[in-house]
Amino acid sequence: MRLAPLFAAALFAALPAAAQDRDSYEYREGYRRGYDDGFAAGYRKALEEGRGSPPPAPAYAPPPARLGPIRITRAIYGGSSRSCDATHFVKRQAEGRMSATVNVSNDMCGDPAKGDRKQLEVTFRCGDITKTASAYEHRSAYLDCNSAN
Repeated sequence: MRLAPLFAAALFAALPAAAQDRDSYEYREGYRRGYDDGFAAGYRKALEEGRGSPPPAPAYAPPPARLGPIRITRAIYGGSSRSCDATHFVKRQAEGRMSATVNVSNDMCGDPAKGDRKQLEVTFRCGDITKTASAYEHRSAYLDCNSAN
């Protein structure tokens, strides 16, 4: 007789564990059904969107600019106080080439600003593109028509 209360207590203690297993199974089943339903809805939506009209065509992009050999527009050499026109000198060095290096010195058109820091500023065309290059005295200016940059 003493075993009956002990057996009843063990049975009573096991009931919540069985209920937890049942709840855990129901939870997992509900989660799986929700996942499957969400996946199916997303799949249907993707199929519907895929059957729609094609994406719009990209906007018209103009053809790339034509590149060409160097054509010197203007070259000015000087400092803050005075300058001289070095266009003729730079044309002899670079005109008609795809790239050229011009050494910047007083040989271009004399010393327009004695004692001042001088700079060469060159404006040139490469086909349809206008570019500029500059360099200080005793440096080199690089003129390049091999790319649009």
